[in-house]
Amino acid sequence: MELKKNPNNLVSKKIFIKTFGCQMNEYDSNRILDFVKTIGIDEVKSKKDADCYILNTCHIRDKAKEKVYHEIGRVKKELKDLKKPMVIIAGCVAQAESDEMIKREPYIDMVIGPQSYHKINDKILNYFVKNKKINETEFDVISKFDELDKIKNSSNKISSYLTIQ
Repeated sequence: MELKKNPNNLVSKKIFIKTFGCQMNEYDSNRILDFVKTIGIDEVKSKKDADCYILNTCHIRDKAKEKVYHEIGRVKKELKDLKKPMVIIAGCVAQAESDEMIKREPYIDMVIGPQSYHKINDKILNYFVKNKKINETEFDVISKFDELDKIKNSSNKISSYLTIQ
């Protein structure tokens, strides 16, 4: 897939998002749209016009995983005579079933968990350049306590931190 640049030197692509599930997923879909708009990707109302199709999923709902596969089957059938969009599965189902989804359904190009939405622009751009499947569902390692001194052990003493309020 060739990258087309707009006058602001940003990617000129179109995205369609289908949201399954809870209110949080509606919020997350809007967050994703806000992110991708910053790199020049615009929302379209029809998946047939999209370069990128996102299915934002909710694991709480009945048969959530199977709903994803059924939807992907419908998308493949609807778009069989058109250029294949980048297909992204986002949300809780993507988080829980990422490896299985990529293995089971070759039509899926990326799975991304809710904790990684802030990386979606880089992941989409990377896919358009390299055309390689992406699994972005691991939690980032956060060093919350790096600024604190390390606990010191010696043969005679053990040190620890204590906060008195």
